[in-house]
Amino acid sequence: MKRIIFMIIRFFLKIVIYLYYGVLSIRDDIKTKKYTNIKVKNDFTGGKVMLLALYEKSSLRNDTLELLKEAKRNNVFVIAVNTLRLEEQNYPSELTDVYIERDNYGRDFGSYKAGMKYFYDAGFEEKCERLLIINDSVFFSKNGLPEFVKNLFDTNVEVIGATENSQHSHHLGSFCISVAGKIAKNEKFKSFWLNYKSSNVRPLVIKRGEFGLSKLLKSLVSSEQNFKSLFNVSFMEKKLSSDEVFYENYYYYRREGVSAWTNKSITGLIASDEVLSSYYNKYILSNKRTEKLAFASDNVVEYNSVDKEYSTLSSSKVDYLEAVNFFRNYSHKEALLNSQFKQRLISLYLDEFTMGSQIHVNCLALHNCGLPIIKLDLMFRCVCSMNDIIKLRDQLDESQREEFMTLILARLCGDKFLVGLNRLAYQFGIL
Repeated sequence: MKRIIFMIIRFFLKIVIYLYYGVLSIRDDIKTKKYTNIKVKNDFTGGKVMLLALYEKSSLRNDTLELLKEAKRNNVFVIAVNTLRLEEQNYPSELTDVYIERDNYGRDFGSYKAGMKYFYDAGFEEKCERLLIINDSVFFSKNGLPEFVKNLFDTNVEVIGATENSQHSHHLGSFCISVAGKIAKNEKFKSFWLNYKSSNVRPLVIKRGEFGLSKLLKSLVSSEQNFKSLFNVSFMEKKLSSDEVFYENYYYYRREGVSAWTNKSITGLIASDEVLSSYYNKYILSNKRTEKLAFASDNVVEYNSVDKEYSTLSSSKVDYLEAVNFFRNYSHKEALLNSQFKQRLISLYLDEFTMGSQIHVNCLALHNCGLPIIKLDLMFRCVCSMNDIIKLRDQLDESQREEFMTLILARLCGDKFLVGLNRLAYQFGIL
């Protein structure tokens, strides 16, 4: 009964907080002085276009500059829209073709809308071969960035993103979506941007923007094969199946975050699966018997008492270091059984891969596989532990590590460090 009362109170509290932040958004919409100042402007002669939404003050981040440099190497026309202001001497005149500063309202989709309005007002869609929409809510790693940018532009897939998200509604992450020129020319796509209603309320932006955009793009592509992400489940399955080193060390690339999109520890994964625990127990038993043999035990009966030894093993007691050796060294003598074991393990890894936002859940593994963008809210969303972040940092080019740590640790876990109304708003997904 107490639980029911608590749930009812929490439900009404959620409504009140939604209304409160909705009113704040309306107030901000009214009070915010709307402006769109074009600081850099060049003519577009045709080709590839990148729309980059920014939230950067005084000067651009070094990792953002890396993205812009890579875009220029690929002859991409860059439209950058910033909701903060850069110092005049720091305007990216050589790296952007159009640089716009606007009011800070509407989050990333507010900047997308401003950039797309400029795109259509200037008639860019007529000569646009491909359009990439991306924002700086991610850290741009040097590792894999050249291939990433090239793959987003040099593709025949009509709509392609970096990663997917199956939570609530299957969609592409709106922080990075590349569309073919014919999609950019489509009147429905144009109408979406011109009629998009901006808001500062996060759930509304996700619903109207991220979900709405993916829903529209799905309806515009010619087939299901033309709506997908670069780093999807199929990619990860092939990587785990073909890259033996990656497969054997995947336990290391599983994040440890326990608050959001929780996953079991590697020892818990073994203990909870009857197939893995069976293989693990056989592995441990085999090691014990080998140790006994090494000591030249004369007690043959004791040595052969497999059933007795096996029955004393507990699947709930899995040692971490033994588990590490198990994944790295385990190889069954029978090829068929070894294949079945590997298939089972990969299937469990893939189940985890699809849980929630894939770029968050699989941040370590994906960066290791070549995805050069890392969400900057990994700590704020309580997705990663400090150990996860340190492991991510160590994957980066040494020149980027300090900046990465500064950015990612600027906002720590909201569920621990926010207080009062802000914490409730965070728990309800509004912040």
